[in-house]
Amino acid sequence: MAQLNGGFSLYKRSRKSGKPVYYAKIFDPKLVESEVRISTGQTSKTAAALWTQAYMEDLANEEQRKRDERLNITMKKFAEGFWDHDGEYANSRRARLRTVSLGFLDNRASLTKNHIIPYWGKYRLKDITARKVDRWVIDMASDNRNAPASVNQRLQVLKVMLDDACRQEYLKENPAQYVKPVANKYRKKGVLSLDEVKELLNYKIWPDYRQYAINLLTLATGIRIGEVRGLLVSQVQPDHVQIHTSWEENYGLKEPKCGSTRDLPISKYIYDVLQEVISSTGATNLVFYGKTLDTPMSKSYIEKSLYKALKEIGIPEPVRKQRNITFHSLRHTTNTIMRSVGIADSKVRMMTGHREESMTERYTHFRLEDFREIEHVQLMMVNQ
Repeated sequence: MAQLNGGFSLYKRSRKSGKPVYYAKIFDPKLVESEVRISTGQTSKTAAALWTQAYMEDLANEEQRKRDERLNITMKKFAEGFWDHDGEYANSRRARLRTVSLGFLDNRASLTKNHIIPYWGKYRLKDITARKVDRWVIDMASDNRNAPASVNQRLQVLKVMLDDACRQEYLKENPAQYVKPVANKYRKKGVLSLDEVKELLNYKIWPDYRQYAINLLTLATGIRIGEVRGLLVSQVQPDHVQIHTSWEENYGLKEPKCGSTRDLPISKYIYDVLQEVISSTGATNLVFYGKTLDTPMSKSYIEKSLYKALKEIGIPEPVRKQRNITFHSLRHTTNTIMRSVGIADSKVRMMTGHREESMTERYTHFRLEDFREIEHVQLMMVNQ
């Protein structure tokens, strides 16, 4: 075998007929990841060397083209298929046991199409800077048509995409990481007092017993409305309910948000109520089904039924809106009551499916009557 300059060597390989053919062994790390052996088709060493050199030049040109393409890739090109249901981003999350719903992917694809590409599509990834991103955010926030939450959501989409660009080595760092979200005055959800909860859980005020069961279960466990709608008959056990599914509009059953599958304890009374619903309605799949056995009760019907019941206990529509009480408020109410009676935060998070302590704090809204023990300590101080 003859060693030649240029990151390759040649060797002969005999044939059944005709002269031996020269093969090239290419080992240039700039061109190939691992050693490549290829027939030159040439019977003379000089011709084989020239063929190999030309072949390596083509490889070098292709590598340069790929490098140039990576260096000059635009956001529009990079974004193609980014949010596909079976795309690299979605599969990467699933591989790390992070749930990613089809609705989430479609929502992000829509935001990318309508807000990211129109502004950033023409930019090369390497030309996107923190200063430009910050200017984009400020301009959006200055437009009264854009709510702060919408601006921050678009910024988050851009951050996720640029993070992935770093992972794929298009960028060395994410310029958007230095841009802070705009101020978003969070309007706290209203919560019900324990007395109001007791009034609300009087089954006599509910014309539809199923709605009573829904609100009883929600207040007792803090589950989400999608988890209520996705609850299966097989998941109702004598001492617990299995929150392993949630209903996503247009897509059907899926895992609960953030993969928060959990088994939640219920009392015998709650179990009996759920069994009454199942037996009286003939439910075989979804406990709270709607038009068919396999489709859930509508979200709007559940919400409107709650608002009618609130009116029955002295919380009319204007007051409800002023207090910002929605169906999701029941989840906040459960969180607050559990913490106020001393249940450990770790158990509260297990019930609600929250991963982070900050969310437990955010869902807690103590009322004045929850601070009576502090008043008691204050009185003790004065008496001393």
